[in-house]
Order: sequence, then C-alpha cells, then structure tokens
Amino acid sequence: MTSRVGDIGSLVFERGRRGSVRRALVILLIVASLILYVAGKVSIVQLGYRIEALEREKKELERANRSLRIEASSLSAPARIEEIATKRMGMVRPPKENVVTVKRKAASAE
Repeated sequence: MTSRVGDIGSLVFERGRRGSVRRALVILLIVASLILYVAGKVSIVQLGYRIEALEREKKELERANRSLRIEASSLSAPARIEEIATKRMGMVRPPKENVVTVKRKAASAE
C-alpha cells in the first residue's frame, strides 16, 4: 500500500485511498448540509414575503368591502328609493285610507 505524507505546519496527514474517500464523503456531507440549510432559509424568507403581500391584499380587500357596504346601504336607503319612485317613475304615495297596516302575530311556542 502506498501512502503519501503531507506536512502542513505541525499537522501530518496520510493520504491513501480510504482516507481520500472518507474525506470526500465528509466534504460532500458538509456541502449537502449547507445547501439544505441555505435552501430552508431562502424558503422561509420567500414565505415571509408572500405572507406580507397577502396581508396587504387582505387589508385592501377589507377596505374595498367596507366602501362597497357603505355604497350598498346608501343605495338601498328607503328615502332614496322613494325619491326614485316618485321623481323618475312617476309613482305617488297612496292616500292614508288606502293603506292597510298588518300586524304580525306573536310566534307561538309549540
């Protein structure tokens, strides 16, 4: 078996087939671990940006929803409907004697 000896400072390393294979496996394991670690961190950062974007979109949609609710309530206001009925459609209010008020019967407990 041939082995070469390298002297680096005060450390002495033997180089043989088994040593170089082990060293390569250790380096490969370290590199793979670093790649997985960095990939995980990148994924976390990307998810953070996505969460922030979705939160901004949610706030914008809530704001739009509030304004649409206000608009819907103003459009369905009884005074507005009456004004449209009388001015645009030519309807008139019925005389008081033609108005019949119906009272609801209390719900019976059965």
